[in-house]
Amino acid sequence: MSLADSPFADRLNTNYVPSDSEVFDIRRILVDPADELARLDAEIKDMEIALSQLKERRALLKMPIDAHMALISPMRRIPQDVLVEIFFSCLPLQHNALIDPAEAPLILGRICRDWRRVAYSTPMLWSSIHIPAPNYCSASTALLSRLENLVEAWLERSATCALDISLYHTTILADVEIDPLISQLLPVSRRLRHLALSGDAKLFRPLLQLGAEDLPLLKSIRIETGTYEIFDDHPSAASALQIPTLRDVSLRLAESVDPLLLPLRWSQLTGLRLHCSSFWIATGPVGGLTLGGALEVLRRCPNLERCQLRMNGGSDDEQVDVTTSIPCCRFTLSS
Repeated sequence: MSLADSPFADRLNTNYVPSDSEVFDIRRILVDPADELARLDAEIKDMEIALSQLKERRALLKMPIDAHMALISPMRRIPQDVLVEIFFSCLPLQHNALIDPAEAPLILGRICRDWRRVAYSTPMLWSSIHIPAPNYCSASTALLSRLENLVEAWLERSATCALDISLYHTTILADVEIDPLISQLLPVSRRLRHLALSGDAKLFRPLLQLGAEDLPLLKSIRIETGTYEIFDDHPSAASALQIPTLRDVSLRLAESVDPLLLPLRWSQLTGLRLHCSSFWIATGPVGGLTLGGALEVLRRCPNLERCQLRMNGGSDDEQVDVTTSIPCCRFTLSS
């Protein structure tokens, strides 16, 4: 009897309780369907075994095929100079290269031996680096050593290329007199082209005390710090700001500073960003930049092309002469 013609069809999927005789009838009805189910299960098992064996044979065949196909891969036939151009296109455009194994240039050395050889032997790939300084108070010795070794290897791979370097500290290092990472930059100072520093001012002194002989390629410098001591503690503390090749300066100083007293070669600058804080005393604001001070800055910089000034020094006591001419400048004033 087919289960489709079962006399219990209207009892299925209900709470009906069959009698003893009905239980016997149900068991009798299920004999042939249960045998058919067992046969189907056996066939499925045989087919699964056969499918598994086919998959194994396929995998064994596919492995050497893939290996041979790899030999004729288009990427293998790309000339090295084209491959290098592709590598250059992988580098970030908006910031210096990061110490991140998932980003270029580090990731380029993790694909295959040949790519690693090309990447490590192309100095321009390593000509920029952003160094996130660790927290020296909590970082382990092993972590610090690893970072220093990585930076050293990175700089070695850059060979003789001009360097774009940014180093940001996020903590005040009261117990650290010499930053090991800053010390690593001193031997390559003659190759520094663009330099960005953020953090504790005293740690930057070894770099900022360098003069034109040690920084012959430096074109731009960016400093963000909460203290003014890089300028007023030592006469030569800001020698780097006075070198003749410097064209672009960005200073963000949290302590009270008179921007007009900054030791800059104003007339040679084509780019300038100033944000110098002020604070109030009984007689008025100290430091910062007034409207008159901003105009004086512009008069000192006839070659400016880009300018951003933050004015927060209060009002001027005297009438301001607004006459000045900077034909190529695009500037922003904010308060």
